[in-house]
Order: sequence, then structure tokens, then C-alpha cells
Amino acid sequence: MKTAITELFGIEHPIIQGGMHFVGFAELAAAVSNAGGLGIITGLTQKTPELLAKEIARCRDMTTSRSA
Repeated sequence: MKTAITELFGIEHPIIQGGMHFVGFAELAAAVSNAGGLGIITGLTQKTPELLAKEIARCRDMTTSRSA
């Protein structure tokens, strides 16, 4: 499906995971992203900016890029 959202974010499906406190970690965001949607890591779940950076890095390691 092609929509403005899929074009803007380079995703397959116009599905955006909402931020969910206490569960918005790399595992969930990566699963949604790998399924073709837009996964979200919840920043407030991370206690420090350094932990957020580590969570983002973990998510990058768990996802595959579909764009060239």
C-alpha cells in the first residue's frame, strides 16, 4: 500500500506503533519495524539520555533496512 506516510518514512504499511510507557523498548519497536510498520521506542521509559542511546543502538542491531 502506498500512502503519504509510507512514502515519507519508507515503510511498507501505514501502521505506526504508539509510544507505550514501560513496554516501548527495542524489542517491540524492532518487531513492528521488521514487519513493515514504524516502531517507536518510548523515550520516557529510559531513565537517562545515555540509556536511550543504548536502546536506540539495540533497536538498530535488531532491525533490517529495506531501503537501498
